[in-house]
Amino acid sequence: MKTYFESYEQYKRQGNSIKTTTITAKQLLPALIAHMERMDRQFTLHINGQLPMPIDELLKEAFDQCHLEQPFYTQHCEKRSYKYRQLTKNRIKVEFTMRYRMARQEEKWIVDEIQTILKNRIHPDMSALQKVLIVHDYIARTYSYERHTEGSPFAVYTFMNEKHGVCMAYALLFEKMMEVLEIPCYYVIGKAAGEGTEGHAWNMVQIDGHWYHVDVTWDDIGSIPGREVRYRYFLVADEKMRLDHEWNENHYPICTSTKFEAFHRLYDGCVVNTSVYYPHPGNGHLYEMNLANYPLQAKQKLSVNIQFCFSINGLLYFRNDSHNRYLYQFEIAAEELTQLSAEPVIRIYETETTLEVLYADETTNSIQKLFSADTESEDSLRVETDENRLEVPLNTFGDSWVASVEQQADCQPMVFKSADGIELIVEDRCKQLTVDIYINRGLHIQITSKRKNVEFHQPAQLKMPTALIPGLEQQLSKQKALEYFTDENFIYIQLFKSVTIQLKK
Repeated sequence: MKTYFESYEQYKRQGNSIKTTTITAKQLLPALIAHMERMDRQFTLHINGQLPMPIDELLKEAFDQCHLEQPFYTQHCEKRSYKYRQLTKNRIKVEFTMRYRMARQEEKWIVDEIQTILKNRIHPDMSALQKVLIVHDYIARTYSYERHTEGSPFAVYTFMNEKHGVCMAYALLFEKMMEVLEIPCYYVIGKAAGEGTEGHAWNMVQIDGHWYHVDVTWDDIGSIPGREVRYRYFLVADEKMRLDHEWNENHYPICTSTKFEAFHRLYDGCVVNTSVYYPHPGNGHLYEMNLANYPLQAKQKLSVNIQFCFSINGLLYFRNDSHNRYLYQFEIAAEELTQLSAEPVIRIYETETTLEVLYADETTNSIQKLFSADTESEDSLRVETDENRLEVPLNTFGDSWVASVEQQADCQPMVFKSADGIELIVEDRCKQLTVDIYINRGLHIQITSKRKNVEFHQPAQLKMPTALIPGLEQQLSKQKALEYFTDENFIYIQLFKSVTIQLKK
């Protein structure tokens, strides 16, 4: 990478920081980065020595290159202005004013959220390839391209909250996740075919000593029916990337390896252990590619046409288009294929805690993720109420139980109780909560706050008399949808959000 300026790491190794106000021209870029990393709104620098170019050109060069280091902070700097004064022949005072697209509390929320997302998906023993693939798929499947957002479409905070944004947000989130995973990565600014004169952003990532391009924005194809993510721009060499992308090649490492070209025709993959499973781009059959063996080779696992392939709890779930578009589960080790629904599937998508299945009759099913990091025993699902919980009566109307509560600022955990033995214990402290439980060809649990669905940080615990809904345990056991256990009279279910558990007719 060719640049006039010192690197940020070199600048820090020399003992410099935001307290360093007198710098050389070569230190201008890292000094700016140090202040933007802290999101400083106003600061002053004194540049000593002979300049290699006029001061305005030097400042423009520094701002144009600041995305090469700490882009998560420098690119969130929305507006930059400065004024300068020549103090002596070889000393210039520059006063900077900055405006940012995120606040400090928003930055903290983003970093905490990223840590949680990666903890739930990434294991330390995974290879760099597995980690990069999982992050690529998470972003492409979870977010969508949209310029019209309530917050700034360029900001990662807006992107993660509203699930919409532009290429800058895609690339900044990817770069920040790579930083957390300690995988070398660049945020790349350039142009791309069809993007007009506005420019485009993507990433470069290093795997096993080689650099590759990754454009998650262009791999997000959620608007194509039945497909959500492709790999045409996943781990791409310069030669192929130049066909429809342009960038300043002096500012970035070269990408020459074609090791992962086997990915480029695939779509909708999911990682299980060291393999990726996906529908074959030609016949739609389930295929497996072992990421630990090179060259990468694919082999067929099932001769059925599949769509919406996901991995939850070590099992594959997909729509079987060879059998009425029903939901199927595939146990990889045993090679056991099981039909889970008798209703056609419209869509399958993933949340932080569940796999959501939408059926043609507009019903839904939630398959709960099991997190093994802090595995709880069955007894830990049984949480006894105590005097610190707010007790709320569940009103009974035939096969329906309803309650709503609104608390003051000092919120308490809650327990909802009915006269016939239903209990719902909520550990999260919510100001307003509405619970609607009803039985209609299955068990439906709707939990909302101000008419919006709730996702709990700590799982709620539902205690349900088994006599109220015969067959519930058998359905849970077959689908492995939720974490639960039973005793003689009750079934205890762990909930992170509203769910529907259908019973077969």
